[in-house]
This record gives sequence, C-alpha cells and structure tokens, in this order.
Amino acid sequence: MIKVRLWKIGAAALASSVLCAAQQAGLKTLDEQLAAAESAFQKLQPDLARAQAEWEKSGALSAPVDWTISRGLVLQRRLAANGRFNGKRAIDVDLENDQVRFGWNDKFTLAAWILPASPSGVIVTRAEDIGDLAGYGLYLRNGRVQVNLVKRWPNDALSVETEDPLGFNQWRHVMMTYDGSRTADGVKIYIDGMPQKLKVQMDNLHLSFETGEPVRIGGGGASESRFQGRMHDIQIFNIALAPSEAAVLATSTPIGEIAAKSPSSRTPAESSKLRLFFLEREAPENMRAAWLELRELREQKQRIKGKSSPFG
Repeated sequence: MIKVRLWKIGAAALASSVLCAAQQAGLKTLDEQLAAAESAFQKLQPDLARAQAEWEKSGALSAPVDWTISRGLVLQRRLAANGRFNGKRAIDVDLENDQVRFGWNDKFTLAAWILPASPSGVIVTRAEDIGDLAGYGLYLRNGRVQVNLVKRWPNDALSVETEDPLGFNQWRHVMMTYDGSRTADGVKIYIDGMPQKLKVQMDNLHLSFETGEPVRIGGGGASESRFQGRMHDIQIFNIALAPSEAAVLATSTPIGEIAAKSPSSRTPAESSKLRLFFLEREAPENMRAAWLELRELREQKQRIKGKSSPFG
C-alpha cells in the first residue's frame, strides 16, 4: 500500500513537472511572438502619428462625444437626469447573459461618476442586500472609497479603502480593479484617474464571493447604506483595467474637443484617450490589425502568468 501511494505521489509530481515545462515552453514561444509584434508596431509609429494628425484635421470634430473604453466592457448604465439617489432608492440591473458573476479567480473593474451628498453610501454592488454578506462591491464609507469582496463577514472577506477621504458635493470619478489574486494587494482604487494609497481592513479571503444576486446601483449591503447624491455612467469590465485606462475613463472631455486642442496643450490622459479612439475606430486597417495583435498577445501573456492587465 505504501509503495502504491509513493508511486502515485511520484506520478503526480512528474505530471506537474511536465505541465510546468509545457507552460514554460508556451510562454517562451509567446514571448517571441510578443517581441515580434512589439517591434512591428513600433515601426508603424511614424506612419500612425501622421495618419492620426491627418484625421484630426479632417474628421475628428464629428467624433462621438460619448466614446469610452470598450475592452472588456460588459455592463454600462448612463443614468443622466435619473441618476438621483435619496438614500432610499436603488436600481436593480437585469442581466441577460450574467457576464458579471465574478468570483475570487476573476479579474474585473467597477467604475462610476458620482456626486455624493453624504460621506457614506453604496455605489455599485453584486451582493446580498442584508448587510455584509456574500458578494462584491464599491462603496463610500465615512468619506473614503472602499472595496469589499465577501464570502462571510468577517471570517472570510477582503476589504480595502482609500487612506484619504473623497469629499462630497462635487463630481468625482471612482474606479476599482481586482486581479484575481485573492489578496488585498490585488485590489487597486483610483479617484479621478489617479491611483490611491490604501488601508487594508481585512485580508482573509478563503472562498469565492460569487453570488447570484442582481447588480445594484446605489444599493446592496443594507437598506440604511443607500447612496445619497447623483451618479452617472456606471461601468463594469470583465478585466482589470490598467492605470493608463483609469485615467482615460476619468477624462470626460469629448474626442472632438481634445482633437481641436494643440497636441502640446492636451493632458497625458487626453492624448491617450484620443489615441485609443483613433486606433479603435479610425486608424488604417494595417495599423489597427497590428495594434489588436499586440494587445491580444499581451493579454495572453498576462492570463498565463496570472497577473493583471498589461496596459499599465
């Protein structure tokens, strides 16, 4: 019996070693493909800059004002005039394909424009509506932006919040990302596109926080925690967006207005937003294809390595 067990252990170790070797070989091949794609895209930069400059002179002013990053976007709600919350209201979002049923291994991003009238309130969640039970969410607590990933509070949960308070009665863009690492280090919070210093409240996640609850805007967690103020443009992505993309999401300047500015007067985030729009919508086909190939290879590498978005 002991020999059989030892044989099984040895076989398992051998299988693990073979799998690891295969992964390393695959990663090496991917690295070679990625290096080639990086080189090819770099060579296109002068032509890309000229093509974008010509487009800015001709057709950029007619670009849609509401463009946003589409990579990984699975849910968006632009609430406009209906985005007023009185501390009692919450919006349940119908989910046809359930693309936001995230668990502890999933990467995702939550983002919203908020104008809080109170220092505490729920921004967006997918969590049980009776306290700190299973689910995930983005919150405002005592003026600080907070992220909770909870299976069972407090013994099985992850919670972080910003060191500095947000302030209220002014529009702010808030965003969180989670990289699927099951640790507090895997959560980032951005305010107006800027990464924030975080305080770890809880780093004790053992089981998945996946839940079948609906997505709720302005609610989830407890009825007394409803949001007070205004919100618009709530977004959920099934990837962990990068810092550069956080800055683009927090840039509300329309594409046409950015293009009308001289390049030297644009902010870095405005320049990034304009370039991403051009690559996605207006660039010549060969340039767009090279960019898409490079982006896909970067994402493949990060999936293999189990890390967050490659676009930081």
